[in-house]
Amino acid sequence: MEASGLIPAHVLRRAGLPADLFDGAPDHPLRLSDYFRICEQMALLGGDESCHVSLRPLMVGTSELVQARLRGCATMAEMMEVLANSYNIIHGHRYNQVQRRGATISYVIDDADFPYAFDPEDAFVLLSLECLLVYVHVLLLSLAPDGSSVPLRSIRTRGPATGRSHLAFLGAPLRISAGLFGLDYDAALEKVAVAPEQSPVLAARTIYGGVADMLDRIEPVSAKAPDIIGRVERELAGGRHDQAEVAAALGMSVASLRRRLTEAGLAFRDLRSTYQNSIARAALEDGSSIADIAENLGFSDGRSFARAFRQWNGVAPGDYRRTAG
Repeated sequence: MEASGLIPAHVLRRAGLPADLFDGAPDHPLRLSDYFRICEQMALLGGDESCHVSLRPLMVGTSELVQARLRGCATMAEMMEVLANSYNIIHGHRYNQVQRRGATISYVIDDADFPYAFDPEDAFVLLSLECLLVYVHVLLLSLAPDGSSVPLRSIRTRGPATGRSHLAFLGAPLRISAGLFGLDYDAALEKVAVAPEQSPVLAARTIYGGVADMLDRIEPVSAKAPDIIGRVERELAGGRHDQAEVAAALGMSVASLRRRLTEAGLAFRDLRSTYQNSIARAALEDGSSIADIAENLGFSDGRSFARAFRQWNGVAPGDYRRTAG
């Protein structure tokens, strides 16, 4: 994040995560869903949906273009072909391919000659490409009719055997040092019909955020205090500002959410205000416009946001920006 000119604490808070998440030795690995939330905020704040992995930035809005093309697909095979074709057009090269061999259909990423901003063997590059495989698989899961399974046979990566725990989620044999990245599926997947209108990945603000939401559905975060606070903040970061929307995303009633928050010593309104204020202050310090901040935080207009900001801090947003600067 720092190499991209971003302030880690600001990125993490916008993602609904603790600002000190990376301070000291972590007690447990970062959740895959939180990794994608961090990527979403890095893309939005940095103006590059490649998260600065590529020397050729992808402007914000690339996700919307890909999502729009995928909504017209009728089968899994068509979805894979359109996905590969979309990114090949965006990157100007045929890095993504759909291959058919015998009883297997594969989504392959051959990144030879890709214009990386880092060494192609850098751990961050390998992680980024492996998480692209997670993205592809989660996208297919989100399109499967009636929550049916997607028959994944094996996973291929250029990475070594160690440090691949994030791929365990896929639940398939891993072929290491394969020279490229790939997902190998049973050929029966090819003709499976899809329901794009039901996919949370295609309905999300960005593909990163959609994958994060889908991962939380597959591996739900505990809804017990104090975890409930962080989970609500993640939903706020995903653009859900209404208590009923947050409760539904967490799979509980509004009354249950209110009770869980009460057990944690907070009311939803207070938690939302605290989160919005932390994001607003960071955004003002970063130079974002009041109109953009208001829209991102779910306010109807800049005046409504300015009124709330004054209530939270005792000063107007413009005065805060001048003082902070």
